[in-house]
Amino acid sequence: MADFPFGMNDYSVDVQAQHNATFTQGWDVHRLALTFEVTARGNYTVDAPFLVSGSLWVHEIPSPASYIGALHAPTGPIGLKAYKTHLTLETTVTDRQLRGLEKARAGADLTLRAELALTALADAKYWPVARSQEIIRIPHATWSNALTQLDAGAFVDVLVPMTPVEARATAARRIREAKAAIRDQRYEHAVTLARQALDPVRKACDTHKLHDQATKKRAGERNQEERWAVLIQSAYALFSGAPHDDSGTTENFSWTRADAVAAVAVAAGLLARLEDRP
Repeated sequence: MADFPFGMNDYSVDVQAQHNATFTQGWDVHRLALTFEVTARGNYTVDAPFLVSGSLWVHEIPSPASYIGALHAPTGPIGLKAYKTHLTLETTVTDRQLRGLEKARAGADLTLRAELALTALADAKYWPVARSQEIIRIPHATWSNALTQLDAGAFVDVLVPMTPVEARATAARRIREAKAAIRDQRYEHAVTLARQALDPVRKACDTHKLHDQATKKRAGERNQEERWAVLIQSAYALFSGAPHDDSGTTENFSWTRADAVAAVAVAAGLLARLEDRP
């Protein structure tokens, strides 16, 4: 919560961010609205008008460009009340900025920072401006849903259940570790973890046997389980290039963020298929 003291600490205004975000779509540039809760404390005047302005920044996310844009209140000044009121601040966000935010947060909750200035438009016995900052944490699901409605992207979140089967529970933890590795820009390690997460998949689906069986047939003649086996074994073989440095082959492999995201998504999806299997 950001605290703005006024009048030699005679009273203060508290501004607390809410965990939501709303977009209004434009042509390559969109309006982002954030909501705050405003509370006045101390010897203040009811309905005293204040102008709120500021700027929005990326917070605690590795990024070479952290500034997003200027914040303003579209409805004009706010009035102090004897109860909590809501304030909406808006800024503009480009498609390029959205892509940058998605790469930076890497599937984690989005953390922003609002650097705000409150200007008293009346009853200003002393300096009329107070400044503070408020941290805005928007859950991954909330932000993802907002972007989907904006048609700026699509999200497929795969829930991998923690089961009593030890190998599968370990694989689910590997998926979580892999997502953290992507956020830390350790892409090769993320792919290695995705490979490890496929171990119980290969065992439960009898992949080795079915794959050998499938390769003796034409692709169009393979049944459904054989085709799954080919996919699983191909993914495992590809991801195995991360932990190995075989001369002339995997030693030349390189892994980008997009590669790591794809590997983890594939492994998570295949692991989730085991939910109804013994």
